[in-house]
Amino acid sequence: MTETDNRITGVRFDEQNLWLTLADGRSFSEPIKRHIRLEKATPEQRLQWELTDEDRGLNWPALWKPSDTGMVSVWDIEQDQLYNQALCTLQVVKWDTTLITPAQHELVALWRMEADINNGGFMQFLCNWGAPNLEVALQALQKLGATQAHECLQQMFAVIARFEDSPDVTSLDDLPALLTEAENDRLQELDEAFWDYPDRLPKLVVLHYGPAA
Repeated sequence: MTETDNRITGVRFDEQNLWLTLADGRSFSEPIKRHIRLEKATPEQRLQWELTDEDRGLNWPALWKPSDTGMVSVWDIEQDQLYNQALCTLQVVKWDTTLITPAQHELVALWRMEADINNGGFMQFLCNWGAPNLEVALQALQKLGATQAHECLQQMFAVIARFEDSPDVTSLDDLPALLTEAENDRLQELDEAFWDYPDRLPKLVVLHYGPAA
């Protein structure tokens, strides 16, 4: 096991990036343009940062209301790196998930889940990637201990479970048009519950799949 310490010990900016130095010697960069308030801030304002989340996050109180996890979070950056590594490996094998490791497959499924539910909701996630990918995401959430996200995803699937053997469904793309108003309302409610991230998913992903795992 590799010992890591991802507490922030140094912060600097260049013209395009925010650079973080961590206690274990690693250095991460984050494009300034990913954070509109930092992008619009003056050089002096950018330097007025404060540490939070046991030195794993940064806030800029003059630019935005401070949050417990930070406007910039090491956990988010490390999670993005893990997702990108898994997706790059999948691309190399021409998107065949049988040719990557189980851990990489789980990371891909989690990335698909987050990207699609955050963008267009559960139905976009399910229609884009299918039930097998959903099952992998559920297994990964269970391994992570992300109990609330796991329960939320199960409840989402329960809304459309009645269509599992329906002759009206020849493709997952048929499902949105078959949902009742009440089912759409329920899915919207569950999407919003997912968006609240009650499980601190980035931290759980890094602790389970990261270099110290």
